[in-house]
Amino acid sequence: MPLPRLPTLGLLHSFILAGAAATLVVTLALAWLLSGFLERQLLQRDGLTSADLLQSVIDTQGVAPWFQGEGQVPAAEVVEFLAHLSALPEVLRINVYRLDKQVLWSSRPEMIGRRFGPNEELDAALAGAVVVHRDTDGPDPQLKSEHMLMDARADEFIENYLPVRAAGGQAVIGVIELYRRPLALVAALDSGRRLVALSALGGGLFIFLCLVWFMRRADAALRLQQRKLVEAETLVRIGELSGAVAHSIRNPLGSIRSSAELHRELGDAPEALTGELIQHVDRIETLVRTLLGYAQQRGARLTGADLGRVLREVTPRIEAAARAQGKPFELTLAPGPHPVEADPELLAQLLDSLLSNALEATTAGQAIRLRLHADAGDFVVEVEDEGPGVPPDQLDRIFEPFFTTKPRGLGMGLALARRAAERLGGALRAGPRAGRGLRMELRLPRSAG
Repeated sequence: MPLPRLPTLGLLHSFILAGAAATLVVTLALAWLLSGFLERQLLQRDGLTSADLLQSVIDTQGVAPWFQGEGQVPAAEVVEFLAHLSALPEVLRINVYRLDKQVLWSSRPEMIGRRFGPNEELDAALAGAVVVHRDTDGPDPQLKSEHMLMDARADEFIENYLPVRAAGGQAVIGVIELYRRPLALVAALDSGRRLVALSALGGGLFIFLCLVWFMRRADAALRLQQRKLVEAETLVRIGELSGAVAHSIRNPLGSIRSSAELHRELGDAPEALTGELIQHVDRIETLVRTLLGYAQQRGARLTGADLGRVLREVTPRIEAAARAQGKPFELTLAPGPHPVEADPELLAQLLDSLLSNALEATTAGQAIRLRLHADAGDFVVEVEDEGPGVPPDQLDRIFEPFFTTKPRGLGMGLALARRAAERLGGALRAGPRAGRGLRMELRLPRSAG
C-alpha cells in the first residue's frame, strides 16, 4: 500500500488571494493620495501665480485705495483695472470683496453691494491665504449662495480667492474671487491623475507578480522539504521493517531453499514443484534485499565512469530476456566518450532498475527502446516502453515508496532509482510516451574528464 498523500499547505493560494486584495487596496490608496496631492499642488501654484499677477496690476495702477473706499483713485484707473480683470482668459465670473465681505464689484451687476452667508474660503482669503477650491462632487452639488446666476455647474469651474494687499504693505484690504474654467489646466490634471493611477497599478502589479514568483519558489521549496521529511520518516520505518524482515525471514528462507534444492537433487519431489518453490523463495529474497537497499543507502562514492560503457554492460541481460519473451529491444548510443562523475555500481543498479521496469511493463510484441544522447551539459538516458503506461494523475506518484501499478509489485524499484539518480547529482523524470507507454528520462551532468 502506498503512503497516504500529504495534504497541500495551501500557502500559495492563500497568499495570492490575500496579496491581490492587499495590493489592490494599497495601490488604490496610493493612486488616490498621489493624484489628490498633485491636483492640490498644481491648483495652488496656479492660484499663487494669479494672485501675484493681479497684485502687480493693482500696484502698477495704484488702485489699492479703491478697495478701502477712500475715493482717492481716479475713475479712469478703476475702469481700466476692471477692464483688465474682465479680460482675464477662461474666467466665468469675477467678484471683488471688501474687508466687510460686501461685494464691491462683480461681473454680474446683480451681485454688487450684496453680502452672502458663511464662506470659509472667503474668510481664509481675508486672513491672507490664497485659496483654490475645485468642487468634484458631480453635476448636482449643493450650491453656495454666491453661486447664484452661474451658467456652469460647480464641478465645471475652479474658485480662486486671491487676497489684495495694500501697496508696499502686508495688510489685506480685499479679496478678488475668480471663477475660472482653465481647460488646459483641467486637462493636465486629468491626464496626471490617469498617469498616477496607471503607474500605481503597474507598480502594484509588478510587485505582486514578484511576490507571487518568490512565494511559488518558497512553496516549491516547502513541498520539497515536506517530501524529504516524509521520505526520511519512511526510510526509518523501512529500516526497522527491513531489519526485522531480514532477521526473521532470511534464515527460514535459506532453509526452505536448501531443502528444495536437496529434494530436487534426490529426485524425491517433482521438478516443477521444487522449481516453483525455489522461484518464490528467490522472489521473497529479492524483496528483502530491495527493502534493505532502500533503507541503507548512503552517500555515493563518485568516481570517473563512462555512461555508454555502463549501458553496454547492463543491457545484454535485459536484451536477452526481452528477445526470449518476444519483445523487440532497440539500443541507440550517441558517439562517445560519455564521461560522468558516478559510482559505477550504483549507476549500473539504477540503469538495470529502469530497464527491468520496462521489461516487466511490456508483453510480447511491445518494444523497449534505450537511447543515450548529449543535451547541453548533460547526458540523457531515455528508456521507452510500449506497455500500458501510467495514468496522468499517477505520474507524479510512481516514485513514492510502496506505490505501484503492478499487481505483484512492491513499489520500491522506481523510488530506489530516483534516490540513486539524486545521489549521483542527476534527476529522474517520468512522462507518457508518444502514442502509448511510459518514457523515463535520466539526466546526469557531464564531467570534464
